[in-house]
Order: sequence, then C-alpha cells, then structure tokens
Amino acid sequence: MAKKLNEMTALQDMGRFPTSVYIGATGNILLTIYLTWHLYRWWGGEAFVLLPWALFMPTLNILPVLLLRKREEPGREFPEISQMNFFNDQHRFSSWVYAVAAGNMFFWIVFSWWVFGLDAGKLGLLATQGIALVVTFVPLWRRFHPSFKQ
Repeated sequence: MAKKLNEMTALQDMGRFPTSVYIGATGNILLTIYLTWHLYRWWGGEAFVLLPWALFMPTLNILPVLLLRKREEPGREFPEISQMNFFNDQHRFSSWVYAVAAGNMFFWIVFSWWVFGLDAGKLGLLATQGIALVVTFVPLWRRFHPSFKQ
C-alpha cells in the first residue's frame, strides 16, 4: 500500500524514498564528516568542542525545515513517499523523520570524532566517509538486491 509523506509511521517507510533522497542525505552526512574532520584538527581534538558541534549541526539542518513549514500552503496535497520531489517536498515528512535524521547526524559526528582520535589524517577521514557511504545507502542497496522484498 502506498503511503504519503505525512503518513510515515515506521522506519521501513524510509525505504520507499526516491534515490535522490538517499543521495542528498548521504552527501549531507559526508559533508558533515568532512567539516567535523576540519574542526577536530583545528581544535586539536579538544573534547569540549564535540558536544556543541554535535548539537549545532543537526539543529542547523532542521532550521530550513521549520522555515519552509511556516510558508507551507494549508491543504496542499502530500505526494506518495516514492513520488516525492527532493527539493519541493523535503520539509513535508512526518516530524519524527527529522528526529531520526538529527540523531543520525549526531551519531556520525560523534563516531567520526572518535575515529579522528585514532587517526586524524586523511586515511581516518576517508575511512569514516567510506563507512558512512555504505551505511547510509543500506536501504538503497536493499532495494536492488533480489533477496529483499519491499
């Protein structure tokens, strides 16, 4: 059964996103890891920087959603999840989806900070981004693998 964006009730609903959503989300995480790497090196890995950064970045990512929702036309029809437009509908998900996205970003910031504590060089950056690339694309990999059914 096709669900609309505002009808999302389970994590598995995220598996219905168009490929463009996964590309955008993954790009966002990879950029955040890259910026975290620079911040880590700039501050020499000082732990007091981690929490403000890990709270600031998800908040910064949610801010456009809040602003776009204020401008939303009342009564506008919601598209099916698989038919959403990446640019026009990204602020129209069920609210819990943004909490999951913010938590995901928080995780990648903290995880990458930990990795950079082990290796703050380019190898640590590339390894973290490689892991993030594979993990954030898991729902997309599942879609194309014949042993999984949606």
